Amino acid sequence: MPKQQIKRKQSEQKRETQANRENEQNLRMYLVLAGMLIFVATIISKLAFVQIINASEYREKAKRQYETIMPLKAKRGIIYDRNLRRLATSLTVVSFAADPKLIENKQAIADSLSLVFNKSAKYYFQRLNEKKRFVWLERNVSIDVAWKLISMDLTGIIVRKEQNRYYENLASQVIGFTNTDNQGISGIELNYDSVLCGKDGSIFMQRTGDGMVFPAVDKPLIDPIDGNSLQLTLDMNIQAIVESELKNGIRKAGAQAAIAIVMDVKTGEILAMANEPDFDMNAKSTYESTRVRNRAITDAYEPGSTFKIVMLSAATELGLYNPNDIVFGENGQYRIQGRTIYDHEKLGKITFAEAITHSSNIVAAKVALQIGEEAFYKYARDFGFGEKTGIDLLGEIPGQLKPREEWSKISLPWMAHGYEVLVTPLQIISAYAAVANDGILMRPFVIKREISQDGEVVNETEPIKIRRVMQAETAQKVRRYFRGVVDSGTGVPAQINGLEVGGKTGTAQRYVDGSYRRGSYVATFVGFFPVEKPEIAMLVMMINPTNGYYGSTVAAPVFSNIGRRVVATSEDIRSRMLASGESISDERHFLDSVQSVVVPNVCGLTPEEAKELLRVHKLDFSRENEQEGLVVWQGVAPGARASVWSKVPLRYSADSEHEYTMPKLIGLRADRAIALAGQMGMRIKIRGKGSRVVAQYPNSGATVDKSTECILRMSN
Repeated sequence: MPKQQIKRKQSEQKRETQANRENEQNLRMYLVLAGMLIFVATIISKLAFVQIINASEYREKAKRQYETIMPLKAKRGIIYDRNLRRLATSLTVVSFAADPKLIENKQAIADSLSLVFNKSAKYYFQRLNEKKRFVWLERNVSIDVAWKLISMDLTGIIVRKEQNRYYENLASQVIGFTNTDNQGISGIELNYDSVLCGKDGSIFMQRTGDGMVFPAVDKPLIDPIDGNSLQLTLDMNIQAIVESELKNGIRKAGAQAAIAIVMDVKTGEILAMANEPDFDMNAKSTYESTRVRNRAITDAYEPGSTFKIVMLSAATELGLYNPNDIVFGENGQYRIQGRTIYDHEKLGKITFAEAITHSSNIVAAKVALQIGEEAFYKYARDFGFGEKTGIDLLGEIPGQLKPREEWSKISLPWMAHGYEVLVTPLQIISAYAAVANDGILMRPFVIKREISQDGEVVNETEPIKIRRVMQAETAQKVRRYFRGVVDSGTGVPAQINGLEVGGKTGTAQRYVDGSYRRGSYVATFVGFFPVEKPEIAMLVMMINPTNGYYGSTVAAPVFSNIGRRVVATSEDIRSRMLASGESISDERHFLDSVQSVVVPNVCGLTPEEAKELLRVHKLDFSRENEQEGLVVWQGVAPGARASVWSKVPLRYSADSEHEYTMPKLIGLRADRAIALAGQMGMRIKIRGKGSRVVAQYPNSGATVDKSTECILRMSN
């Protein structure tokens, strides 16, 4: 082949190779360009998806990362007594929490918490290692204790101000209490939780990159609406007297429990309602759950002779008997339908009035048979037995009054003296209050007013007449029968010097586990005063007393003590009775008998010093424990009035020279708290400004000595 052809062919091959190379380069370039275009298109489409299609969703996610809504807690309303004395109020406390993921040195934090709150460091370490973003470490810490931890400046600890409920510690079962979150879970606190709690507000908070949180200026602030307050019918001076005397009575009687109620007979207002044993509302973890029950409305008992009010009222209204009519007491035993009714006295021929005075079961049964089932049942129902009274408290039961078709041949005579029927203490006192109120049954109530945060009355309870049970003339006659019981019958121990008292004793054997248990009794005295124009009705009930079991021996004396002190300390009640004229047989004697004095503050004094100071004020004392140290508690509040030479219960600390028990100063006026702490020799530091103590350190119940530093935080 000629050289020229060979060169030409080589040249063509070279050009072809170069063209192929260029084509490959172009292909690679196109592929890279296509890839870039696809990548850009993907990013653009993703941006469009995020910013247009799912924009709202991602905005919400972003907000949740840097924005949070914090609640603004509404302040719970105050519960007052009838004289606007605070019974339950909310105080500012501090709670501590943490986000475990933000805590670096957990052991150091746990050690610091343990030092302040006297719990093991292990407990806090475990809390800080929980798989949560929020854990509570301590709740409702007093401000003084909280400052100890806050001053340590611990990183990662969340500090929240909250509201904690403080109670006067009277009428515990009536008022009830709240839980840690300030929600009502018992008593009035539960029943009226929606009224008291108010409505929480909220505030938007923003978080910066370094974790700092501050209010969002472009978001709305929703202010909390504080709860309304409640003014009760209870009078805490009377309530304190009732609880003090009930404690003394239950101790003397060796009773398992006791109940007392004081009622205004004309309106149905409950002035006091007490249950023993009670509980400390400010130390809710220390009580037994059974103590929360308000036995005055939740428990029913066979009433015994107090139920004779039905027989007596029916017989008087129907004109079957007059006071001087002769009846026969069957010499103490009466056989009927194969069963025997007994009297505690062997009574023969006596007047009807004497039968009531001596509480004859036999006469009651015989008269009830004359009244008949239909009329007896009607009067029992009219008095409200077998149905709820309608009181504005949770947990009331209706008791049990069997329909007539369920009665046996012995039901009527046994009901006549208080068996085969179950009644609550409130039902019994309501029935006697109806007799005292000229035959009109009133609905009992404890909520007097609902008051707004501005002091305006939102709702006010008006007295409600349920029905007329008997004519006024009948009621007057029945009251005189009951006066005879107290003047010369089983109710003599219920007498109050200078006052005409009417009432009835009741003693009933308890039906337990299918049979009447020997040695198990309910002993009651219920009555009213003054007899002719009554103002007050009272009931005292002892459950399972062991030092005697008759209503006359264990309940009537407590009634007398309560009545005497109530009249002595309540100017309102005393003036109303004095204005009634005929109700007081000897005004000078009456005034002498109810002479009262102001109770001094003896807390912090030695037993001898307290005894001498009380003696100077014409007062006696009783011991609540066997210690010999300083007085750390007195059963009648300083400044209250008590009748001359009445007893003030005192409790003493363990050792007057070394250690003693820290009293409760929260709620006291500043001058009283400072004086009390000073009497105990403690060094006092005051924080804050105001007229009342809202926090204290050490806490009440702590063991302290004269070298202890006492910190009191004040507020209005």
